[in-house]
Amino acid sequence: MSSSIPGTRDLIKAMNRNLLLNNLRREGILSRTQLTEMSGLSVGAVSQIINELIDEKWIFESGEGDYTGGRRQMLLRLNPDAGYALGLKVMEARVVCAVTSFEARVLHYSDYPLQHAPTPSVLVSELATIVEHTIAASGLSRDTFFGIGVGLAGVINPHEGIVHFSPFLGLHDTPLAAMLQEQLGLPVAIENDVNTLTLTEHLFGAGRHHQNFVVVTVGRGVGMGMVLHGQLYQGARGGAGEIGHTIINLEKARIGSPENGSVEAYASDPAVLDAFRRATNRPNATLMDVVQAAEAGDKAAIEALHTSGEHLGVALANIINILNPSLVIISGEGVQAGDFRLQPMLEAMHRYTFNGLMDDVEVIIEPADDRTWARGAAVLVLNRVFASPLAVRQIAD
Repeated sequence: MSSSIPGTRDLIKAMNRNLLLNNLRREGILSRTQLTEMSGLSVGAVSQIINELIDEKWIFESGEGDYTGGRRQMLLRLNPDAGYALGLKVMEARVVCAVTSFEARVLHYSDYPLQHAPTPSVLVSELATIVEHTIAASGLSRDTFFGIGVGLAGVINPHEGIVHFSPFLGLHDTPLAAMLQEQLGLPVAIENDVNTLTLTEHLFGAGRHHQNFVVVTVGRGVGMGMVLHGQLYQGARGGAGEIGHTIINLEKARIGSPENGSVEAYASDPAVLDAFRRATNRPNATLMDVVQAAEAGDKAAIEALHTSGEHLGVALANIINILNPSLVIISGEGVQAGDFRLQPMLEAMHRYTFNGLMDDVEVIIEPADDRTWARGAAVLVLNRVFASPLAVRQIAD
């Protein structure tokens, strides 16, 4: 999609086209009459744009709707083969990849080891090779891809494509998007990995009918993505949402690193493992080992998971007190710990949320595996396709 649309008439038409595409994305299947009612556009304007979208194979007619008297309405939906997106979730020693359809359905998934990259250029070269292998393995033509999305942990400026800081990859102020785009010759979007999940929920998931919601992930760390007034909120430098690094124990924070008193120090998976290993002298225990021990009645395991869940619930209560969202989605690998962690979390959420703010807040718990994270990175690309032309032009300016 062009970053600049000249002329008022062209801009208005592009915005109307975007409006109809997003209505179809959000609702799935609609008739022309429903699109006209939902968009507020004239019958003629909707008809013209829909015909163009059909001719361009962005959408197609998928049969007739239910008979309600008069002429039957033809139903419209997005064409899943209008174009494809490739997403990479980059971790310390692995890269997981997903190729998705226009509707964000995963068509191909792959998992690659990532060698230690001493320099950003070596990392980019390895990622480019992985992209090329994934495109070839998908069996799709290279020119049908809208672009490449990259999700990774850290402070990232998505508008400039710069990784300001990524602790696991050792990147500092690295123009990763431009470097990768130069090697691949395809558009590249990068974003904090939790924000990629948040965009996925906003475009295709539980958040698509919510204007204000948050996604909180728990696993190796604790992260957050926010949609406020219908827009992903990223902060001035792309660092918004670092809830895991907020301080909840000032006394501990004063000792050594401030991270000692952070949410992650109490609520993350490493916090659970550290507590359990120290109590049981099982240095190689995994999170699932802790869960199995808790199911068998092990007090140390139950206490470790309970403590984590309670502190996570306190963090969630603070989020609700500050942002007052209508929806909270809890995700990440750590959700697999189950009720030993989640029940104390929910209880703490209700206990520490200010009077009335928890009313009508919908809470959804969704485990996220590697495939989900990779899909989220691909949605970065689809988000650009569905973005308002006005917003795109403002960013370019």
